Parts: sequence; C-alpha cells; structure tokens
Amino acid sequence: RRSHIVIYITDWKQWYQRRVRGRFAEVLTSRRLLNLSTALYETANAAAGPDDGKLKESLNCLRSEFSGDPLIDSVTSALTSTLSSPLPSFHTLSEQLKELEPRCRRVALVTDSDCGMGSHVASVAMATLTFRDDDYDTKPEDGGCATFYHLSKAQSEMRANNLDMAARHINQMEGEPRSIVTDWLRDARALLELQQSANVLLSYAKLLNHT
Repeated sequence: RRSHIVIYITDWKQWYQRRVRGRFAEVLTSRRLLNLSTALYETANAAAGPDDGKLKESLNCLRSEFSGDPLIDSVTSALTSTLSSPLPSFHTLSEQLKELEPRCRRVALVTDSDCGMGSHVASVAMATLTFRDDDYDTKPEDGGCATFYHLSKAQSEMRANNLDMAARHINQMEGEPRSIVTDWLRDARALLELQQSANVLLSYAKLLNHT
C-alpha cells in the first residue's frame, strides 16, 4: 500500500510539473504575441506614418511564430497585400485632401450623366463666385452641391482626426470630382485597413493574456 502511495505521489508530481511548464510556455507565448502586436499597432498609428520596414518585420515574426493561429494567419495574410506599397501618414492624407479640394470644386457639377461643356463652365463659375465655407451643411437632397457638401464634411472629420468618416464622405462623391480623389481614397482605405487590423491583433493578444 505504501509503495502505491509513493507511486501516486510521484505521478502527481510529474503531472504537476508538466502542467506548470506548459502554463509557463503559454504565458511566454502570450506575452510574445502581445509585444509583437503592440509594436505593430504603434507603428501603424505613428504620427509620422507607418514605417514600412518595421511593419514587415512585425508581420513576418507574427506569421512565422504563430502560423497555426487562424485569426493571425488571416489578418497577416490580408495585410501583406496592403503593404505592397508604402502607406502615407494621416497628416499627409490631410494635406493632400486640402490640395485636391480646389480641383474638385472647379468640376463640382461635372457628373457621369452631365459632363458637357456647360457643366464645366458652371462648375468653374460656382467655384469662383462661391466663398469657401468650412461649415457647408446643405445636403444634396435639400438642393445643395454634393461635391461641396461631402468635401466640407470630409475636411471637418479630418480636423477631428476621424479618417474613417472622412473616407466615407469622399466615397460618396461622383463624376469628375470622384476621379480626382480616387488615389487619395485608395491610400486612406489602405491606412484604415492597416490600423484596424493592428487593433484586432492587439485586442486578441490582450484577451489571450487575460485568460
């Protein structure tokens, strides 16, 4: 009977040691994921703009060290295509939109269905004779100019550091103004995708560190 007790204690001790070692390994892995996700998040949201080298380094580490995790595999795979070209900073996008605004205003009435000379002349005349109003608030359905309205709202959202809402307004522009802001919208969406993906990974890492 005594030998059975000794065997039982030995088996329990070995099981406990394996459990502790396993839990310790899990903790180290979770902390590693948190560190990498935090680095990715901070780089994605850097005021000077995302550092392409640091982003790719973080992504490569995440993909190689956590290749068996479906969520991490999915997010990092999507980001690989997003980072095929360098991304601008929020400040750069803000300045670019300010530069594009006058061009959009000069063709504000040129739509896909009305792109004749008359609409071009009317757009230039309206842009010349109408004072720039940062608070232009007349919706298109209420008789306002759609281009002026969405540009004003987008600029307002950019001043509030809300790139997502600014991009939503720019996305509603049509005709010639829309073609002018196409590249801006592409870059804004890419930066938003990066930031949102980095936020998902960071939230996931924090969740694992609290379980």
